[in-house]
Amino acid sequence: MIQHFIDDFFDFATLQLPQLISTEWMEESKYYEDYALLVFNPSKSYTLENTMDMLEDQMVLIPLYHMIPSNATTFGHCYCAFSNPSFGHMYKFNVMTDGNGLINQVAVTVYESMEFMAGDLCNDLELHSKTGYFKYRRPKYDILKYFI
Repeated sequence: MIQHFIDDFFDFATLQLPQLISTEWMEESKYYEDYALLVFNPSKSYTLENTMDMLEDQMVLIPLYHMIPSNATTFGHCYCAFSNPSFGHMYKFNVMTDGNGLINQVAVTVYESMEFMAGDLCNDLELHSKTGYFKYRRPKYDILKYFI
């Protein structure tokens, strides 16, 4: 069943976001009970701001958080955005800057159920709240409203 959601993701994402999503740059997929993890290593690196703009403008994703571990370095700045499940898409994108402040890997989680996706988004937010600080953080109640 999860393969159906992965196929839908590729049908949409490769057209909307060819700079970041291509099977040519994809590592081996990891399949779990309720989701699959797809990791892409694009041929070109992008700044975090450019990546955020691409995800929000081209994929119409909803920002979950932008976390900064330390102002002393450009390494490790994390950004996460997710699709609106009411539009029939259930996935999230996670990116993190390297030592040069660039994004060179994109992790996509494709979900099979809305319930698992809602819980995973809240868990992801909680896990990232333990270090650094949030430049942006979507409140939990605002996340859950997409799943009612």
